[in-house]
Amino acid sequence: MRADQLTVVIPTSGRWEILALTLSALGAQTAAGFATIVIVNGLGQPVPLELQGDPRVRFLAKQDEGPGASRNLGAAIAGTELLLFLGDDTIPLPDLVARHLARHAAEPAPEIAVLGHVRWHPEVARGRVNRWLERSGTQFDYEQLAAELAVAGPDHDAGFGRFYTSNVSLKRALFHAAAGFDEEFRFGYEDIDFGYRAAQRGMRLRYEPAAIVEHLHDHDLAALERRFVLVGSAERLMAAKHDWFTPWFRERITRHAGAAAVSPIWPAVVDLVPERVERLRAPVHARVDRWYHQRLAPSFLEGWQRALDLEELTAYLGDGFEEARLRGHSPALDAEAAAIGEEARFYRTSEVYLYDLTVFALTGTKDPYRRAIRALAPSAARLLDYGCGIGADGLRLLEAGYRVEFADFANPSVEYLRWRLDRRGLSAPVYDLDGEVPDGYDLAYAFDVIEHVEDPFAFLGELESRAAIVLVNLLEPVPGDTPLHRELPIRAILRRAERRGLIHLRRHHGRSWLVAYRGGATPARLGRLARLRSRLERRTGGVRSSRG
Repeated sequence: MRADQLTVVIPTSGRWEILALTLSALGAQTAAGFATIVIVNGLGQPVPLELQGDPRVRFLAKQDEGPGASRNLGAAIAGTELLLFLGDDTIPLPDLVARHLARHAAEPAPEIAVLGHVRWHPEVARGRVNRWLERSGTQFDYEQLAAELAVAGPDHDAGFGRFYTSNVSLKRALFHAAAGFDEEFRFGYEDIDFGYRAAQRGMRLRYEPAAIVEHLHDHDLAALERRFVLVGSAERLMAAKHDWFTPWFRERITRHAGAAAVSPIWPAVVDLVPERVERLRAPVHARVDRWYHQRLAPSFLEGWQRALDLEELTAYLGDGFEEARLRGHSPALDAEAAAIGEEARFYRTSEVYLYDLTVFALTGTKDPYRRAIRALAPSAARLLDYGCGIGADGLRLLEAGYRVEFADFANPSVEYLRWRLDRRGLSAPVYDLDGEVPDGYDLAYAFDVIEHVEDPFAFLGELESRAAIVLVNLLEPVPGDTPLHRELPIRAILRRAERRGLIHLRRHHGRSWLVAYRGGATPARLGRLARLRSRLERRTGGVRSSRG
């Protein structure tokens, strides 16, 4: 099979320096004559001039709708029989294209696809997180695949679950027969989803270990945590689309998250254990896996919940979802409420507002607020979600093991919350604020609520009377803010919190003060030590700022 029968397709998000290395390595291939198409995810990202000089490379820009959508565009305009998908941070060895061509020439059947090998680039191979990703099979599963081939032989089908788009080729006809990548997957699992549909069309995936790219991506833990929010969302979407799919990460992460905490010393010392002493390495590796999964659990589960939020809203609104999407997530709703001068009536009757609340839950704005709850109250504590709306926070805390109860005025958001609880098989009281709400809670919280009430001190009094700890966020006014956000007397509220016993004070997102203080279960007169702690917390913790 000739090189001019193959097109390399690479989606990129503007990692120009590494992409330059990838394109340079493609220009030095032993096989010549193939085409390369680079799809830039996101308009308004000018391609550096130094990358535009090669006539064999074509650049196209599109709205950022994820790598799957970009690969679809590349495949649509490729005119060759073969497609080779690479990542923009994978540096091919000189014979990569030749190896793919040779394997397809040996097996020209239309259903044959070829999986190449991905290994770490020498510059990043010793990174601690990278070593764990490889050893644990979290990113690629080549070790298990090699073991299977040793038994079954080189013609063994690698399986659609290993359709790794960092280094895989197939016939263009098979790609289109399987309808390309599902563009609903914005990051992650689009390759496995496609692999499954291609396998239904007869695809057999051959592994060619000598077709090598080197992955130049130095992961750190913070970046991996951010990445696992996306992994969680994608895995939830995969589970929703395919009844046969067992959520691989969710099973492991939830199991490890519920186990005893692991010391952070293990990831640091694992490489000191001699490889030849397997009886020592196995339990150490098990502890390291548990430690990483425990660190990644909040991010992954948050991503899972975000996908579930959107899935549930789509199911609940049905045909009305598109109208809500078009009207929601804009100042138009607040303007409409302000125009009629009855904010309470508007939000108690508008089902369209469910979309705005859901989109806001997807932003992760309240992630640090829930982290504060986990720091202040042990798992299984009794919590009150006051002014709960659609219950995005409480549902996440319920599934994390807390005993959450909800309270709000009767409105479409609360009806939707009851529907969500029933759909998930969860049991939790939902109280009407026009009726009776019990007390005796370990912690009562209200996020993005107090700026809507007429009397913030009366509002705080309601929370204080019901819980040992009160947790609220206070928004500073900004130019152009919604007319429905009342300006809060933040200094006076902080003085009130200090008098009662300040526990936590942090500034997030540049304008939101998150404050926790002692509620009705604490005597009004604090001891001298408690007063000192409150003052120190305000003077030290109060100046700390966080974007997330």
